[in-house]
Amino acid sequence: MQQTLKIGTVLSLLFLLTGCGARTHQATSHQQTSQSAKSLSSSSHSSSRALAKTATFANSQFTIDHVSYKLTGTKLTASATANQNLFVIYYTVTNQQSKAIVPSDLWESSVSAKQDNKSLGTGNLAFTTDQTKDNDLLNNTVMPVKAGKTVTGLATFEPKNLDPITVTFKDTHGQLIHVSHYNLQ
Repeated sequence: MQQTLKIGTVLSLLFLLTGCGARTHQATSHQQTSQSAKSLSSSSHSSSRALAKTATFANSQFTIDHVSYKLTGTKLTASATANQNLFVIYYTVTNQQSKAIVPSDLWESSVSAKQDNKSLGTGNLAFTTDQTKDNDLLNNTVMPVKAGKTVTGLATFEPKNLDPITVTFKDTHGQLIHVSHYNLQ
């Protein structure tokens, strides 16, 4: 009987200690959750502060990440897609970085277009003799441009109709830099 009493006491102590450990774990878990929430709160608070702009737009020139796109013209032309048009923006791009860049990569990450409040995708130029020069310019934008070099190029957007297009320019943080409106008619 005395042995049963000792075993019972040992088991009671063991359950008691296990229960204390569970409460400690719960308190630690709550504390970690609290700290995580505070950390998220302070990080979202700090991200809501305005970041320094990393791009500019002045005199038809968009400069981002030490690369300048001087907008030189626009036109509406035939698309490779049947019965569709392309809105073309011509530009001269100058790489002021110390390494080669691909102009279309930076352009596509920071410039977008909408028509009737719907995003426009890029389109393909028709393969006609009339557009050979434009195809060459488009090829310039997907080839690396060495540091300090300038090339002419173009960007395309495929409108769904002849309503105006809004082109938005953003910096590397996604902050709005400039908005241009183009009438297609």
